Amino acid sequence: MWTVEDGIRRLKDRGAKITAQRIAILKRLEGRTDHPSADRLFQEVKEEFPTLSIATIYSTTQILADAGLLKVLSIDEKRVYFDPGTHPHGHFLCTRCGRLLDVGLPEEMKLQVELEGAQVDRLEFFLYGVCPRCL
Repeated sequence: MWTVEDGIRRLKDRGAKITAQRIAILKRLEGRTDHPSADRLFQEVKEEFPTLSIATIYSTTQILADAGLLKVLSIDEKRVYFDPGTHPHGHFLCTRCGRLLDVGLPEEMKLQVELEGAQVDRLEFFLYGVCPRCL
């Protein structure tokens, strides 16, 4: 897990401006184990910054993703979630309630994938089904 200070350092290293809104977004994401949606994160930060736009959420989270601080999970064309857990893991999406859960990866998938002439930068692993709460 990263801290707000880690986030600020990584943003500075990339030449990004450190704004009060970006710090507020970092604070809302620090230490989270859930996967807030863009709308949820927007509502949380908007409490502190009433003039905040949803575009600021998307642009800042993309900068944070580029800095390796979170993953942007595009479930479909309508739903985007943010995952501050950057360790290797997959996700399970409940098709009934929309709950998004972390899933450990099988050991075979943790092995480095080697492809001739290619470099693997990330692995995305999604499972879809019905969660225990909805069964």
